[in-house]
Amino acid sequence: MSDLTDDDVRAILREHRDGGCISRLYATGEIEEDTVPALGVLTSELDEAGRHEEAEQVGDVIQYALDAGERPPVAGWVARV
Repeated sequence: MSDLTDDDVRAILREHRDGGCISRLYATGEIEEDTVPALGVLTSELDEAGRHEEAEQVGDVIQYALDAGERPPVAGWVARV
């Protein structure tokens, strides 16, 4: 089970918004079937760029998304901590 808060997820994803499912998770908390694969690609890209700590943090977001499961946008997402 992930120990990340919703605020942690937003902080980790802030600079990795992609205009797609990662951006929707960042902005609304929505998790869809493509979210985890997109986060996996991001993790690989960060690792390849030598940004290992960021890749590990995105890996934590993957676990958060797996724990939460698919869900629609979350009411009050930006106010949650």
